Amino acid sequence: MSTKQVVSIRPFNRTTYAFEKLRVCKRCGQYTCLWEDECTSCGRSTLIHVQEHAGSRVKRRIARDFLFTIILGSAATYFGETTDQTMLAATVSLLLIGWLIYIHKRAFPVQQLRQMKRLLYEEREKIRQGINRNWALVAEARQEDEALAYEMLREIGSLVYNDRIRLQQVALLQSFVLRSDMDLQLKPLLLRNFERLLAEYIGEIARIKPDLVREDAIRYIATYEVNILQLHNGIQILTAVAAAAVRKSKYIELFPSLITRYARFMPKDRFMRLYHTIERYPQKARGGLAESVGRVYDEKYRDHYADRHV
Repeated sequence: MSTKQVVSIRPFNRTTYAFEKLRVCKRCGQYTCLWEDECTSCGRSTLIHVQEHAGSRVKRRIARDFLFTIILGSAATYFGETTDQTMLAATVSLLLIGWLIYIHKRAFPVQQLRQMKRLLYEEREKIRQGINRNWALVAEARQEDEALAYEMLREIGSLVYNDRIRLQQVALLQSFVLRSDMDLQLKPLLLRNFERLLAEYIGEIARIKPDLVREDAIRYIATYEVNILQLHNGIQILTAVAAAAVRKSKYIELFPSLITRYARFMPKDRFMRLYHTIERYPQKARGGLAESVGRVYDEKYRDHYADRHV
């Protein structure tokens, strides 16, 4: 049996948009979603965020507009035949420059976002190649530092929705000693098909960080319940997830069958939370859940709580 490693995992830097993870080399144009200081292609320290790259393109276009306006205004002022014409041309030119400054200042964020979308579309092949290079580096890192390899995969996985990358992350996580103080993820790692490692990971997360177990993860476990029961620790996984589900009355209403089957095995505090939730919201307990929970309560806990109130 393999021994799990005790590791430290850096907190994940979450961004509003996935593309904010991308950086591009100003010299050779290679893209990366990792945090290296130097471009792995040309070796120069010329990496900038893709937003900055898009902004630079917008600024160059704005500069061209200003240059054209200045040249046109200067020509009109120079070739004015009278003093009035010269003064009028100069005034109009200054007003036009002021108007351009005002318009571009207000429109810059929109223009930058529009340029960003255009850039991501036009350079999608270069971006794909850059991410593939990042992925190739993971294999090298894994030989020396598996925690670093996981962190690299986590960055790549924020841009590439690929079950192979997700499974690699889960496999690495299952080789670590997981703790509640770690910055762990669950939703981004869910797969379309059943995988033993993912089921075991969800079960472990349900024990140490139950707040991460939400509807999609519970549904995954419920869908593959039969497969999970064939695992040596299948009952423990299903019980942990059912216990995590009783945190919210919404989940109790959505997954009554799963909770019914594993309520008996829940820790006392989780079971009593379920019991009191059903007392307060009996309409949430569908499919015989209330009757099943009542029987378990009578068998395991009624005498204990009756003694406390004597």
